[in-house]
Amino acid sequence: MEKQKHILIVDDVTTNLKMATDVLRDDYRLSMAKSGMQALEFLKKAKPDLILLDIRMPEMDGYETLEAIKANPETASIPVVFLTVDNQRKSEIKGLKMGAMDFIRKPFEPDIMKSRIEKILKIEDLRRDLSISARRDPLTNLWNRKYIEDDMNRYLMQDNRDGVFLILDIDNFKTINDHFGHIAGDSLLTTFAQILESKITPKDVCARIGGDEFAIFLKGEYSTEEIKEYAQELLEISSSEMKEKLDEKANTSVSIGISFSPYDGSDFDTLFAKADKALYFVKQNGKNSFHLFKERGTVKKESPDAINSKADMDRIERMITERNYEEGAFRVEYEGFKHIYQFVSRSVGRSDQSVYILLLTINHGEYMKVSNDVLQNAMRELERSIVVSLRQGDVTTRYSSFQYVVMLLCNDYASAKTVTDRIVNTWTEINEVEGLYIDYILKSADGKDNG
Repeated sequence: MEKQKHILIVDDVTTNLKMATDVLRDDYRLSMAKSGMQALEFLKKAKPDLILLDIRMPEMDGYETLEAIKANPETASIPVVFLTVDNQRKSEIKGLKMGAMDFIRKPFEPDIMKSRIEKILKIEDLRRDLSISARRDPLTNLWNRKYIEDDMNRYLMQDNRDGVFLILDIDNFKTINDHFGHIAGDSLLTTFAQILESKITPKDVCARIGGDEFAIFLKGEYSTEEIKEYAQELLEISSSEMKEKLDEKANTSVSIGISFSPYDGSDFDTLFAKADKALYFVKQNGKNSFHLFKERGTVKKESPDAINSKADMDRIERMITERNYEEGAFRVEYEGFKHIYQFVSRSVGRSDQSVYILLLTINHGEYMKVSNDVLQNAMRELERSIVVSLRQGDVTTRYSSFQYVVMLLCNDYASAKTVTDRIVNTWTEINEVEGLYIDYILKSADGKDNG
């Protein structure tokens, strides 16, 4: 049975709390707070899926409460919807700039209220699922490099955090693929991943960082002897189980490079570089062993400096129109996008509507340089502009670090264009960085009605 979503309703008027409760109690688990301070105290003990927040409250109004929610990393990602009697555009823009996802006007219209809440929770679920699937290696189901990098950096941001980073590489993997075949090679990778997962605790992280290369980050303080014993055990178990997977004649072994935090570094890039050098030493000295780096890097960020929106839209169209007839479903390269498209296609099949694809790109002037922080803030503003502009049934997903894809269910191109204009206009009002602007391409998914 699916767990009920949890909503926190914050309003200083008891009548408003009762009205909201009457509308939502059959579908959601509800909690109430009668002031901003009371809501912040509640959030120290529980993390709801959504917060409905009144703007006009004594002592601490909704804007101040939202500011405190967003300032706390533990609560910053919880979607917040304002409850308001104010219908002025200026108030709406202020709320969106601060991070609100939407506005619901009082007195509540039950159907509208439920529809907007359902839409936001659905988008949050999709985004969470996409975020998780985008950080998993599809073959082994281990975390990928991006996940372990982010997790390590969060952990290591605190002063003098102890940890051990291991890079593990399967020796002669190309020979294994050539001799036994790629299916056997994939099976070997999966087996190795299972071995590594069995040798870590829940607080540790294990990832596939590329090809036949894996990584483990052990959180906490370990002595040199403890890590040597741990590495030796990994070598012995891996050799035994991988040979059993293939045969005794298979030349399968593992090489391991190791670095320590904070002794060798206190961020992912530095620890990776040191462990990689230790791994290289092992590779150059007979393999099938481990080495500790004993001596006492920025990841390149995706940038919109060279954008080709038309090429991106062409790629999206190719992805969603490539059919897999055996499975009776659409097959696409981008796994999360596939699930969204299938969801939308099922919805369209039950109506007379069409699917329109909207690609929104944050762009800038030819000679303007944009920092990653500015870009990510602009993307958050774009996301909020999209959410408040969509109707129930529309779906959105992040396509890159500076692009969103929206799937609109509309009767005709003019209706889809109206939604597009609202998104762009809302973002333009929110955006405060001179020189940034939105490019967009809007097309019918079946190519029949492109304006």
